[in-house]
Amino acid sequence: MDVLNIKEWLGEDNTLGIDIWEKKYKFDGETFVQWLDRVAGGDPKVKEMIWKKEFIFAGRILSNRGLHKVGKKITYSNCYVITPPDDNIESIFETAKKLARTFSYGGGCGVDISNLRPKGSEVNNSAKHTTGAVSFMDLYNLTTDIIGQKGRRGALMLSIDVNHPDVEDFIKVKSDLNKIQKANISVRINDEFMKAVEKGDMFKTEFIVGDTGETITKKVNARLLFKELARQNWNFAEPGVLFWDTISNWNLLSEDEEFEYAGTNPCAEEPLPPGGSCLLGSIVLPSFIEGEVFNFERLAERVRDGVKALNDVLDEGLPLHPLEEQRDSVRDWRQIGLGILGLGDLLINMKLKYGSPESLEFCDKVSKTIVDNALRASALLAKEQGSFPKYKKDKVLASPFLKDNASDETIELIEKYGLRNSQLLTIAPTGSIGTMLRTSTGIEPNFAFFYTRKTESLHGEDVFYKVFTPIAKDYMDENGIEDENDLPDYFVTAQNLNPFDRIKMQGIWQRRIDASISSTINLVHKTSIEEVEDLYIEAWKQGLKGMTIYRAGCAREGILSVKSEPKTLELPRGEMKPIEEDTIYYPKALKIGCGKLKVMIGYSPSAKSIQDIYVIRSGQGGCEKNIQAVAIYMSAMLRLGGNLFMMERSIEGISGCPSFALAKGRGEELTKGNTCPLAILYLLKEFEKEMGLNDYEKAQERKAKREKQEIEREKGYTDMNKVKCPECGEELEISGGCYSCRSCGYSKCE
Repeated sequence: MDVLNIKEWLGEDNTLGIDIWEKKYKFDGETFVQWLDRVAGGDPKVKEMIWKKEFIFAGRILSNRGLHKVGKKITYSNCYVITPPDDNIESIFETAKKLARTFSYGGGCGVDISNLRPKGSEVNNSAKHTTGAVSFMDLYNLTTDIIGQKGRRGALMLSIDVNHPDVEDFIKVKSDLNKIQKANISVRINDEFMKAVEKGDMFKTEFIVGDTGETITKKVNARLLFKELARQNWNFAEPGVLFWDTISNWNLLSEDEEFEYAGTNPCAEEPLPPGGSCLLGSIVLPSFIEGEVFNFERLAERVRDGVKALNDVLDEGLPLHPLEEQRDSVRDWRQIGLGILGLGDLLINMKLKYGSPESLEFCDKVSKTIVDNALRASALLAKEQGSFPKYKKDKVLASPFLKDNASDETIELIEKYGLRNSQLLTIAPTGSIGTMLRTSTGIEPNFAFFYTRKTESLHGEDVFYKVFTPIAKDYMDENGIEDENDLPDYFVTAQNLNPFDRIKMQGIWQRRIDASISSTINLVHKTSIEEVEDLYIEAWKQGLKGMTIYRAGCAREGILSVKSEPKTLELPRGEMKPIEEDTIYYPKALKIGCGKLKVMIGYSPSAKSIQDIYVIRSGQGGCEKNIQAVAIYMSAMLRLGGNLFMMERSIEGISGCPSFALAKGRGEELTKGNTCPLAILYLLKEFEKEMGLNDYEKAQERKAKREKQEIEREKGYTDMNKVKCPECGEELEISGGCYSCRSCGYSKCE
């Protein structure tokens, strides 16, 4: 630690990592040393762990710790679960208020809407019948959209129980790409439902309305409902699945009747009670490799240090939570979330293929070391500071999770001293932090080993080049490899990993994690709906607590891409652009089969585009009124965001006009085309060329490109890196429940 500066920490050439640190985590003009001291809270051991990249806090702590001293209203917690709204209008809107307050402090939230009565049930007000639980998702979505968090929107998870009669509507809500775009959604599925799916049985959903006594019951075919859930995932990447019985039964409080989870945070790695909150941090696994050996003893030590560090932050941040229910919950249960970072890189360094039997065995040993030492550290903290207030010795010691994961020595410590925390371990996405540290994220394999960057030459042309991840670049340089395809088979990426092996790996880790794991299974475009069903069934059998899938080329990519192809996507449906104030009208002669007309083309120099078209008679003949109507429709198409290519597609089926054929037979020179609409179109295309515009040519190129892509996909084309970053337009990495950009550092969910 002799030289403490950001370039020494992240690397002289790590310009992206330094940029992420400066934009996301550095406060005002503080130096790296000042930042490190602030984040470490004056603890030299924490400072050393961060400097050596053995442990690092999650983003809220890295950016917010200590800022309350300068008057900032902030929280250290990445995630909260709001107390689920009761089935009345006051509680529903009170929940929106709680969301707004929490978002304003920088926290993400989960809200479960299972308590709200189904669509069509009776209400004692002027409406007579409710619009249902799903309708109130719009309220919470809007709340998330309008509350800013340092240049970004808040993060929200909405969930519903599979027993709720509105579950079918909930599952389909995101098939409308214009709805609920500011929230992740998940269905809480129980074992009873999954068994009904396997057997093909009917499944009863039921809701009893408290104030009217009305019982709403609906029977559904479990297998068909499950197929619809898989289909929505296949096409829209949501809703995710939460295996709620596994969540409820595999933790330290499973035997405590007083305790109940109320929902999960936005990326689903943290099930929490009503008002619950969690502080996150990660062990950076590749840092524990020494030569070709993994140092388990040093890992154990740093896990214990990490548990203490998170407990110190919990105490410091207790008064900073936005809501009283959050402060009470944190005080009573003291959840922390210690996780991992860099598993993909670790396995490559150990020459273990992700998902192989050898890798699973190794990861089980690593995860067992982590959980046993986390429990031991919490017990020793309880010795010094006392157990969490809601601790019940007999209930915790009866936990199947504890019995399976704690050594005899650790159980003795817990019997003697209790536990300082009711929840200890989780695996978060770590998108921004992984990018900053130039390592793989969370539990995920590497998404790719190179990324395309763009720069501009001296002539203003875009130049694209490959940037390799450090782990791939170092190996290729050391071994004289120029093509990434020549890397050994243990260089596994999300693109070439068997998804069932990915689920097995998550199952190994979930056995040792008392909270949950943020997880996205990346699938190739040609994956079928039936294969998605099989993956979810396998996830349930392997003991996963939750999972989402992302299929390349699904409909959801359209709303994530910054480079929308046709301009119609930029305008709300049915709304016309206003004509630019500097529009100038250029007259153009139009000679058709039955006369002469004049086309007035309105062109805006500032917008560099045609704004308006109208037609006037110039001589005898012509279907003047019809042609004027055609011009009006063409003008409307442009103002709705269309282009000349779209016009041509819309009129290409019109057969030739007899007057054009007769006039040409008499030797007359006509405007190019064989109908009035086509003649106007060709006139507009010539005008665009005169003005140096090439929208039409670009549209043709896009059409050819799309056709080529479809052909490649039909042949089994499996390129999954297609989603575009909303900040820089480069390709997004989809992993661990969030979207991250290795080009500019953008991260959606972390």
